[in-house]
Amino acid sequence: MYNHLDHSPERFIRIDDHKTVQIMDPMTGIFSDSPVPDVFRSPHSFASMVHCDGLMLCICSDSSYERTREANLAVWNPVTKKIKWIEPLDSYYETDYFGIGYDNTCRENYKIVRFSGPMSFDDTECEIYEFKSDSWRTLDTKYWDVYTQCRGVSVKGNMYWIADTKEKFILRFDFSMETFKNVCVCPPIGCTGRLGCFSGDRLPLLLQDTDFGGEEEVSTDIAVWLTNKLSDEVVSFTKYFNVTSPHLPLLQCHGDMARPGYFIGDHKNILAWCEGEVEEDDKWYTCITLYQIDQCGIRKQIETGRHRSFRYLDPFICSYVYVPSLIPVPE
Repeated sequence: MYNHLDHSPERFIRIDDHKTVQIMDPMTGIFSDSPVPDVFRSPHSFASMVHCDGLMLCICSDSSYERTREANLAVWNPVTKKIKWIEPLDSYYETDYFGIGYDNTCRENYKIVRFSGPMSFDDTECEIYEFKSDSWRTLDTKYWDVYTQCRGVSVKGNMYWIADTKEKFILRFDFSMETFKNVCVCPPIGCTGRLGCFSGDRLPLLLQDTDFGGEEEVSTDIAVWLTNKLSDEVVSFTKYFNVTSPHLPLLQCHGDMARPGYFIGDHKNILAWCEGEVEEDDKWYTCITLYQIDQCGIRKQIETGRHRSFRYLDPFICSYVYVPSLIPVPE
């Protein structure tokens, strides 16, 4: 299973309107869909997800706790349809930071890390959950403020975020040592920066700011930076490529649109699955579009869906890079 996983191509996964699971081949634009599992319907709904080995760590908002924004946590394999709910020591909140990975001495030893976000209701220490014991424990370790605009990414069993202190840097949580580490300094980040995975062992950082043309956000040029191998003794970023072109899609959180799923290709290109709004006949529509972008701009775009948009009321749905697998949800 792991050999097959390590040679499987990346896909996009997206939850459409909390009703349909869509999995897309980004090279062809072909996607399949299936119903969202009943347990992920009201009162639960997806707030965010983190991918590791075909397993999705799902942070679910709970409408029954609207005032406190409490959350629920589950691990889900969309291929096998298996789901495991993870009970908290006390409670979870949507603003907490979560990561999933494994002990590199035993890949089947999956773990979850949780630490408090900027709007936490308590001073909870960092906690780690181990599937083998089906229990949480508190870690006596320091962690930093994570850059709130950046989702974390799981690479080779460890979690990576952008941390924000006097300067922004890459923060790693090592699931083998169960410690945090400052990996390297980030290049200058304006409004937003987003991490991904490249070639299985490197971190790309996509930077794109926005201008405001009238009342609307307008995309600016894209810059992509790339680390050397994360296993190297010294890790640093170098500029990989720029995209300077008009009419680029917005590849970060903006307005009431979801963060798009994207990944960086081997030939200095970007594949992104985005939401965007269009107005036709005095009605607003949300369009979901697959983009292929290189240094010369947009090479190809395919509209994969459209629905009526009630501005600022649509569900906040993101797409994610995902590798389908038969790895069982740990019991």
